Amino acid sequence: MDLPAETQIRWLLSKTATLLELGTEPVRGLIQPTGEFFPDRFDGSPRSVAALMTRVQEHAGLGDLKVDLTLVTPEGDAQKVDCSSGSCCTPGKCDPKLNSITRHPDGSWEVTMGANEVRSPVVMTTSMVRAVAAMFLTEADALAAVRPEERDPLTDLAAVLLGFGVLVANGSYIYAKGCGGVHVSSATRMPVDEITLALGIFCRLHDVPERVAAKHLEVTPAEHFDEGYAWASSNASVVKMLRKNPDGVRAGEYALSPSRSWLSRFLGVGAKKHARSVDDELAELEHAVKANGGAAKKKAVDPAKAKQLAELKALVDESLDN
Repeated sequence: MDLPAETQIRWLLSKTATLLELGTEPVRGLIQPTGEFFPDRFDGSPRSVAALMTRVQEHAGLGDLKVDLTLVTPEGDAQKVDCSSGSCCTPGKCDPKLNSITRHPDGSWEVTMGANEVRSPVVMTTSMVRAVAAMFLTEADALAAVRPEERDPLTDLAAVLLGFGVLVANGSYIYAKGCGGVHVSSATRMPVDEITLALGIFCRLHDVPERVAAKHLEVTPAEHFDEGYAWASSNASVVKMLRKNPDGVRAGEYALSPSRSWLSRFLGVGAKKHARSVDDELAELEHAVKANGGAAKKKAVDPAKAKQLAELKALVDESLDN
């Protein structure tokens, strides 16, 4: 899987630095599509849709906002849901722009979604997450200096940094089979490779293990995330700059390194040319240990090198035992 173009990577880093300064942090860690984070029973009813919206708000730290959610059919039938109570108003007719959000003068919000989205949990949840991320950006006054064409991708990035990276990653690449063949769609504005790179950066920022984030990713997002996490790990110094020197990140005062495998990062050598299996990594690791061990018979190994070799051998033994 290829990474985004360098210009996009630098855009991601610059905007991430700014969003972190504005307090775009996860309230409840990395949100997963599990019962732990979404315990409410969902049956497609307006009441359950309202409960889901409220849950997303709470995960973003915006549970105190009053939000009215309007579901609109293609024919224009609308049903407004009061997310603070789970009640519904009388259905009516309207012709609003789908998937829009509006902030009223009293500080309350109106979110409009297509009723058809309720049929797809991934699409519906992604739309709600993006709406809540947009609310966050507005409440944080983060959109004033943003160009109009950047607002949608910035919303996706904010969603990742608020902890919803797994949800929006799955929503960025929706693979479905139907009577007409295979269909791929997206409920985000940023493509899957950029969102999963942002997720990799998020994981490195918050010390989230790769396996934890990958556990609930669909196939294609998971493949992209593997590359994104490897890149973020290979550029750990740049990731640290996002907090320590945001001005330097925005000014581009850093050099980017290519992705490297975990073994190459441990040994400090080699760029990652392609995704590799665990067996490949272990085989190379064992080979390196044996090769260095053989060399040790011919000449003494300095204490620092001996310590590193011991750690490598222990890691191989533990991996092989498992």
